[in-house]
Amino acid sequence: MQSTNAKDFLNLLIKANWGFSSTMSRSRGMGGRTDNLHKGKRDAAGVNAAFNDSVVVVNSTYLEVVDPGNRLRGVVSFFGIMGGVPLIFGACWLVFALIFRADRIPAIVYVIGLVGVLVFFIGLVMTNIFIRWDMFRKTHYPMRFNRRDRKVYAWSQDMGVVTMDWDDIQFYSSQATKSQDRRGMSREEIRGYVRDRNGNMLYHLVCFKYEGLKGMKGVLEIWELVRRYMEEPEGHIQAYQVDQRLLDLDGKRESSIHSLIQATQVLADSRAFQLIFAPMVMWAGTGRILAKWTCRVPRWPEWVEEKCRVDPNDPYVRNRHTEPPLSAKEILWPLFCYLLGWAEVLVILYFCFRGYF
Repeated sequence: MQSTNAKDFLNLLIKANWGFSSTMSRSRGMGGRTDNLHKGKRDAAGVNAAFNDSVVVVNSTYLEVVDPGNRLRGVVSFFGIMGGVPLIFGACWLVFALIFRADRIPAIVYVIGLVGVLVFFIGLVMTNIFIRWDMFRKTHYPMRFNRRDRKVYAWSQDMGVVTMDWDDIQFYSSQATKSQDRRGMSREEIRGYVRDRNGNMLYHLVCFKYEGLKGMKGVLEIWELVRRYMEEPEGHIQAYQVDQRLLDLDGKRESSIHSLIQATQVLADSRAFQLIFAPMVMWAGTGRILAKWTCRVPRWPEWVEEKCRVDPNDPYVRNRHTEPPLSAKEILWPLFCYLLGWAEVLVILYFCFRGYF
């Protein structure tokens, strides 16, 4: 990360604006394996257009997608909650002991306790980052690709709505090197950047990302969908005809059952993995539900809605109102995995702490 200032530290460490923000636009590196993507032609043979749990609205005027972090929403914040509760409890007990029982504590323990208080404040900063990563902000940060005026409207975490010209954005695929993969730093995503007239980086953001067994192919399928939509004459028709479900996020907060569906799919596309790792589904599902219900739904400004006005007679409109209702199979499987995960976790906790009761 490049050098930053106090305002940027406030953005990252206090507000946890690690997504598309002014700080990350300036500091995001272009390391790893990168390949430029061509808007006018398909970049990979055999890659078809797909939603892949990224598209909210489709019509003849614009295509709306969610931010890349939406698929993992809640996982980090739930980790912060689980770490923050014992951290605060332990710190309160330590402070109580140091103040009211100082005469019973050896000097060396007193010094260690003071060091522990310092460690607590460091841990508090990290816990704040984890919790604020997904909670107490927007439910998601959408992007609209307008094929009529060839503009891209993107929600930023600290800049409001940012407008970019489609033709000015340079897209490229970013993949982790073998060394980064071994260190758990896998990065398969498509980014875009815009430079000003002097060649300086103006905006730099992750546009598309996919968590699942498809890997980079899943990311390229989303890219191919957007590329066709913006570049090809019948791109809006092709997007309309994609045989996948849209996300239930158009102007509303995601329902709990849709949160569980996303939590189940983020683990793996295989049902066998979802069943085996049911506690992870519980973790992701609980965190996602908590995160979604502490966040506000993003509302596009009136000037964006005016630019993206849809013809009332548009035959290629798809949104949450036009999607068929969830089937029993789509509801029961993630609910079963979620409840199974809770049951397994409670059993593990019982056998671990039964001696204390």
